[in-house]
Amino acid sequence: MMASDDYPFETGAGSVLAELALAASTSLHCHIIVEITSHLNQRWARSSLTTNGSTTDISVTAIAFADRPGGISAASVTQSVSDVTGLLDTVHAADAAALLASPAEDASPFPMPSVDDDFDAPALRLSPEILTVPTKRLGELITWGRANRIELFGYLERESTTTWLATSAGARRRFCAPADRLEITAKSHARTRSTWNGFAAVELPQDDWTNLRSDISQSLDWQGVSIEVAPGRHCALLSPSAIGDFVIDLYWSAGARDAAEGRSAFHSDAALSGTRVHERVAAPGIHVTSDPYDPLVPASPFAVVSTSGRMSSVFDNGRALERTDWIRDGRLEALIGTTADAARLDIPATPIIDTIRLDINDVGDRADSITDLAARLGDGLMLTCVWYNRTVDPQTMLLTGLTRDGVYVVRGGEIIGASSNFRFNDSPISMLNRITASTVPARTLPREMADYANNVAMPAVVVDGMNFTSMSDAR
Repeated sequence: MMASDDYPFETGAGSVLAELALAASTSLHCHIIVEITSHLNQRWARSSLTTNGSTTDISVTAIAFADRPGGISAASVTQSVSDVTGLLDTVHAADAAALLASPAEDASPFPMPSVDDDFDAPALRLSPEILTVPTKRLGELITWGRANRIELFGYLERESTTTWLATSAGARRRFCAPADRLEITAKSHARTRSTWNGFAAVELPQDDWTNLRSDISQSLDWQGVSIEVAPGRHCALLSPSAIGDFVIDLYWSAGARDAAEGRSAFHSDAALSGTRVHERVAAPGIHVTSDPYDPLVPASPFAVVSTSGRMSSVFDNGRALERTDWIRDGRLEALIGTTADAARLDIPATPIIDTIRLDINDVGDRADSITDLAARLGDGLMLTCVWYNRTVDPQTMLLTGLTRDGVYVVRGGEIIGASSNFRFNDSPISMLNRITASTVPARTLPREMADYANNVAMPAVVVDGMNFTSMSDAR
């Protein structure tokens, strides 16, 4: 191993940083997480580029464990580092904190260590040249927009985070996670009309760029016909982005500990575990799954936890992750639970996985596209996206939020115009009991949660009786 003061940070060899940090720890046990993130971005407003940039960040987390009276303690310190001194300071701070910490409530045996063959591989660095084609296509779209008096706003981001996990028990894991986002808001007619399109990708096929023009034009034309729709319960067609935001809220409310303690809609007074595991919570044919090997939305195949919380534990670092059926055919099969939660509640240990997917069967033939689904809707409202979702009642999972950038009125299966935006009050778990039709799932970008959840696969869905409580001025 090279001397610590000789490490060249620009090489991106996070494995070397991890080994240096691990060797410097004086604790009983130590976990080191190194993350090197390469980031490219472009932003534009009023059909003109405003900013662009390329950055690389190195973050190190040191988790130290110490024997304490009554058990084992854990302390975590995370810092951005640019030199070896900063790296060692992070480790020493964690070591010192562990000696002062109380015994950890989530203490459990460490997983059996595994070693990845590519642990010593460098970080994936993104070259600005990879944005050449997307930038060209974006320029063509902006030119088209100007010719049609349409202003474009938005941003394009490409990110790659390479993560190394090294533990004193012998684990040596590495995973490279991409996270791409492309969001385009188009405005016309003195910005009185607005439509949004989002993609969890920046390298779109040429046909998608071509279709984007027609989608923008059609959406803005629909908004030229204003139709007054009163608040109330309406049959609603939700885009994959819109239903994705609801399912993410459901996923993040699915903690085993919260359920057992009566803090969520998954609590049961009747069950020994205090949870609704094995109960029906959604309509038959509804499946909510997380699979790190899902070809649509792959994610890290091992647990990486920087600090313990109600749904995660540093003691699970390095644990192998596999497909988990949270809801299978409408029944709750698992809740997010640490190894310590599993032992206490007598349920399976199912750590959180950084990917989520909704599949819907047994609701008739699945539509080929959202427009095909609209044709089958009959009468109702078609939502582009939702925004500012917030929890009203955790015990029922009731959320409130706003629609944005296009609520379209469907009559007899035909889109005839647009209504105002609405505030809604509804529950994701209730909505999963009221789905009547869907498309096939595809990778999507949930607008509200895009900063936090990139690996999302959703269909478009029809939800019966969505509760629109009042009109909104949101755009």
